[in-house]
Amino acid sequence: MPLVEVTAPDGQKSLWVAVVAEANAVAAVKQVIPPDYVAALLRQRLTITRKAEILRPGEVRRVKL
Repeated sequence: MPLVEVTAPDGQKSLWVAVVAEANAVAAVKQVIPPDYVAALLRQRLTITRKAEILRPGEVRRVKL
Protein backbone atom coordinates (compact mmCIF):
# COMPACT_ATOMS: atom_id res chain seq x y z
CA MET A 1 0.00 0.00 0.00
CA PRO A 2 1.36 3.46 -0.82
CA LEU A 3 2.59 5.63 2.05
CA VAL A 4 2.10 9.39 2.01
CA GLU A 5 4.06 11.79 4.22
CA VAL A 6 2.04 14.79 5.39
CA THR A 7 3.75 17.94 6.63
CA ALA A 8 1.84 20.40 8.80
CA PRO A 9 2.49 24.15 8.58
CA ASP A 10 4.52 23.91 11.82
CA GLY A 11 6.81 21.27 10.26
CA GLN A 12 5.40 18.23 12.06
CA LYS A 13 5.25 15.16 9.85
CA SER A 14 2.90 12.20 9.88
CA LEU A 15 2.46 9.09 7.75
CA TRP A 16 -0.74 8.10 6.05
CA VAL A 17 -1.77 5.04 4.09
CA ALA A 18 -4.31 5.09 1.30
CA VAL A 19 -5.85 1.89 0.00
CA VAL A 20 -5.97 3.16 -3.57
CA ALA A 21 -3.75 2.96 -6.64
CA GLU A 22 -0.34 4.54 -6.06
CA ALA A 23 -1.10 7.26 -8.63
CA ASN A 24 -4.15 8.35 -6.59
CA ALA A 25 -2.69 8.11 -3.07
CA VAL A 26 -1.71 11.77 -2.62
CA ALA A 27 -5.07 13.00 -3.91
CA ALA A 28 -6.93 10.64 -1.56
CA VAL A 29 -4.95 11.86 1.47
CA LYS A 30 -5.41 15.52 0.48
CA GLN A 31 -9.18 14.99 0.73
CA VAL A 32 -8.92 14.26 4.48
CA ILE A 33 -6.20 16.69 5.63
CA PRO A 34 -6.45 20.48 6.06
CA PRO A 35 -5.76 22.50 2.89
CA ASP A 36 -2.62 24.13 4.30
CA TYR A 37 -0.90 20.75 4.86
CA VAL A 38 1.44 19.29 2.23
CA ALA A 39 1.24 15.64 1.12
CA ALA A 40 3.99 13.76 -0.73
CA LEU A 41 4.22 10.16 -1.88
CA LEU A 42 7.04 8.16 -0.27
CA ARG A 43 9.13 5.58 -2.08
CA GLN A 44 8.40 3.14 0.74
CA ARG A 45 5.24 1.07 0.86
CA LEU A 46 3.37 -0.41 3.78
CA THR A 47 3.50 -4.18 3.78
CA ILE A 48 0.30 -6.06 4.47
CA THR A 49 -0.08 -7.28 8.03
CA ARG A 50 -3.06 -8.53 9.99
CA LYS A 51 -3.80 -4.99 11.11
CA ALA A 52 -3.59 -3.70 7.54
CA GLU A 53 -5.98 -6.41 6.34
CA ILE A 54 -8.88 -4.62 8.02
CA LEU A 55 -8.46 -1.61 5.73
CA ARG A 56 -11.12 -1.37 3.06
CA PRO A 57 -10.52 -0.29 -0.55
CA GLY A 58 -10.54 3.50 -0.77
CA GLU A 59 -9.83 3.97 2.94
CA VAL A 60 -7.33 6.60 4.10
CA ARG A 61 -5.80 6.33 7.57
CA ARG A 62 -2.98 7.85 9.60
CA VAL A 63 -0.44 5.24 10.66
CA LYS A 64 2.31 5.00 13.22
CA LEU A 65 5.33 2.86 12.40
